[in-house]
Amino acid sequence: MHERKYAAQRLAAGIVLAALPWLTWAATPADLIVRSGAIYTMQEKTPWVESFAVRDGRFVASGSNAEIARLAGPQTRIVDVRGAMVMPGINDAHIHPLDGGYEDLFSCNFPPSATLAQVFARVADCAAKAEPGDWVVGAAWSASLQAEISSPAALAALDRASAGHPVILRDDTFHNRWANSEALKRAGISAGSADPAGGVIDKDAASGLPTGLLKEFPAFLALERQIPPRTRDRQLAAARAALATLNGVGITGVQDAYTTEGMLGVWSQIDRHEGLSVHMVSTLSSMPAADPAERTGLALVAVRENYRGTNLRPDFVKLFLDGVPPARTSDFLQPYLPDAEHGAHFHGKSNYTLAQLVQLLTQLDKRGIAVKMHATGDGSVRLALDAIEAVRKHNGMPGQRHQVAHVNSIAESDIARFARLNVTAEISPMIWFPSGLGMASAMAIGKERADHMYPVKSLSRSGALVAGGSDWPVGQATPNPWVGIEGLVTRKNPTDGIPGAMWPEQAVDLATALRIFSINSAEAMGLGRQTGSIEAGKSADFIVLDRNLFKVPIEQVHNVEVKQTFFHGRQVFPSHD
Repeated sequence: MHERKYAAQRLAAGIVLAALPWLTWAATPADLIVRSGAIYTMQEKTPWVESFAVRDGRFVASGSNAEIARLAGPQTRIVDVRGAMVMPGINDAHIHPLDGGYEDLFSCNFPPSATLAQVFARVADCAAKAEPGDWVVGAAWSASLQAEISSPAALAALDRASAGHPVILRDDTFHNRWANSEALKRAGISAGSADPAGGVIDKDAASGLPTGLLKEFPAFLALERQIPPRTRDRQLAAARAALATLNGVGITGVQDAYTTEGMLGVWSQIDRHEGLSVHMVSTLSSMPAADPAERTGLALVAVRENYRGTNLRPDFVKLFLDGVPPARTSDFLQPYLPDAEHGAHFHGKSNYTLAQLVQLLTQLDKRGIAVKMHATGDGSVRLALDAIEAVRKHNGMPGQRHQVAHVNSIAESDIARFARLNVTAEISPMIWFPSGLGMASAMAIGKERADHMYPVKSLSRSGALVAGGSDWPVGQATPNPWVGIEGLVTRKNPTDGIPGAMWPEQAVDLATALRIFSINSAEAMGLGRQTGSIEAGKSADFIVLDRNLFKVPIEQVHNVEVKQTFFHGRQVFPSHD
């Protein structure tokens, strides 16, 4: 009896001694205290508090003003937000930040709402300002313009606007390009050019000549290799501009959805010498690089640790299982609408067989590498789930948390498989409301199917981890997450004036939408223990808003302004530099 009593006393003493370092640390004055706020923590047990403390870039504690005031010291910075809403920083699980920053600074840009006449006018303006020998590289024409673009007359008009400069313009899906005759000539694309595997060189039915429309990456790789490479100075300027843009809309964590080795080098340089102002998870490219000297796929995976840094994690690989519905390059279970090129029974096709995908995923999963798989058609979504199911049987559960990106269309019978197989459903880009991309999809698959995309509510109710991303600059000129958050709740377009709602039965409440863009995306990116909620021990990534999202009409959410953004407890917006 005495022996058991003494053993219990020794155990209790050991627990107390082990806790002493934490207790001592917690008693040390905080570096920063945020007080008097409507603070939305993303913690289920204590969703709202009025104050929290930060030390060494991490949250120490949260609670009432009185409780947290005990952690103040002579050097503690006190931020009184006077009732403002505070929440964790936004995590964007699908974005192309270097491309977004570069296009903002250096490209011949125009909105996806531009008519063909407006595109020609913008190209003519850019060509007039270009230096001799310059290329005109721009974005983004609407995928709904494909039928107009695919003609000799449109190519002739583009040639006239370009004033002899080679021109290449991308569409709002990022999957297609439109080039003028000079650019086609430099790339060696002619009537005799065959479609590469996985790509389409569009040709006029009467003459057999290319129209300049190139569908999917393999079709325009040769062309993009002719474009003068981006200089390192320009890339660094674009990266810094992108970071400022991200922080300005409240984003403190991103998953770069397609990272070449060159891009990885840019982000690594900034992370090591200046410090990134976001958590960045890189998704390594598996496609051939525009620069043949750059490594891709498994060769890039082999050297990824050379680039890892404090805030840079090269932890994913990107696979494209299919393309996009407007170009009829997505893989669907049911056929596209009939057309002259494909007939009445065309479903599209995947870029991988099941055996190929299983083999590649098994290797990566076993090496601890997660995969983001682009899949917009329900056929490719099923292929992804079938492959992951095979990998789970071979490598065991739970395995790496792989992502299926976009998931525009999902067969109802496949929804429950996401949770069962530990797969993230990543909803991106922000077209879960009526949009130009949705209208372009309807032209290929019919209005009924196009109006029933993104079953977000069904996925959430099934227990699937649903993460959100902007896909900036694809389809939109800003990574503003608040447009997408409002759209998840209303299923209506907050900005473009397109009427109607897309599948309103799949709307979620505001709390769910905010979780999708904060803690859910953090978990999907492998950062759930580091960020995504205001919680002791996590990185102090938080934002101060100009209004309480829960106390204004939902139609006002897309207009929210971020007043302050903090990353690792340091204010990064507005910048103090």
